[in-house]
Amino acid sequence: MRDSPATPAAPPAADATAPQPFPWLLLGWALPLLAATLGGFCGDWHWGLDLMSHFRWYYLLAAAGGLGIAVMRRVGIATRTTLATALALNAWTMLPYWLPATQPAAPAAGTATEPVSLISLNVLRFNQDTAPTLDYLRRRGADVVAVLEVSPDWGQALETLADIYPHRRIEPRLDNFGIALLSRWPLIEPQIVDFGDTGYPSIVADIDRPTGRFRCIAIHPYPPYSRTASAMLVRSLHATAAAAARSPLPCIVAGDFNATPWSAGFRAFATGSGLRDTALGRGVQPSWNARSLFVRIPIDHIFAPPTATVVRRTIGPNVGSDHFPVEAELILPGGQVTP
Repeated sequence: MRDSPATPAAPPAADATAPQPFPWLLLGWALPLLAATLGGFCGDWHWGLDLMSHFRWYYLLAAAGGLGIAVMRRVGIATRTTLATALALNAWTMLPYWLPATQPAAPAAGTATEPVSLISLNVLRFNQDTAPTLDYLRRRGADVVAVLEVSPDWGQALETLADIYPHRRIEPRLDNFGIALLSRWPLIEPQIVDFGDTGYPSIVADIDRPTGRFRCIAIHPYPPYSRTASAMLVRSLHATAAAAARSPLPCIVAGDFNATPWSAGFRAFATGSGLRDTALGRGVQPSWNARSLFVRIPIDHIFAPPTATVVRRTIGPNVGSDHFPVEAELILPGGQVTP
């Protein structure tokens, strides 16, 4: 009887616990992500690097997603380390906006101090439908409103709010840098100021409320589209910070900063002004671009004295602009009470 042919040996079973082959595609995702993360810390060196800082929210999400895939696929340690580093750096940078903010306790009921409510809104000069914005401002009834990109048509539209904002300083322009400050209370000598000599106006006014005066600065510096434009933005924010630091009254700075909290200009402003971002402890609150579901970053801000109590800080509804309104309610430290 002939021997039957030998049965071929079965291949060894795959070890389910063994690392999978190195996914070069995932590494190609991780390295640029870490490079962009690190580049965002170097904005003082080059304006292009500073632009990378604005998208940390997206770097964080991309690093978290990539790291999850890398762990599930058991990819090489180099890729996982790269993604974990990007995740940690971005989370650390953004942590102050998620941790509970330390602030003074609100004054007891019945004291002379009353909250001040503010709105900062870039209305978009090319937006011809003013009705949603005017309706929103009437419904909210904030005490003070900073309005950016005020064209002559928008200037006329804002004048229709005279019944609720009898005190106004409106400086319309044909470009994107018209500006206005609306107030329920008297504006004491409101001035148009060119911070940093960039050619673009801001408004500085002392506001005479019954429980004490405070100063409000409305700003809209030039966006950092180039080396020259970035230098203008930083120069303007530096000069604004110096003016806020010199204020003899509690000072609020509100407007479209064209800078996110992680950019060099913003960090310099926060340090130089001595003021505090009202969004701290309330999460990242993107205000631009309201017309995109995928790219939204926080560039509209309201700064207040560190001794102020932030009662509320949030993003308002879509009113037809490419910016969402930013809303804040504050209890300011004692100011100069008028006779």
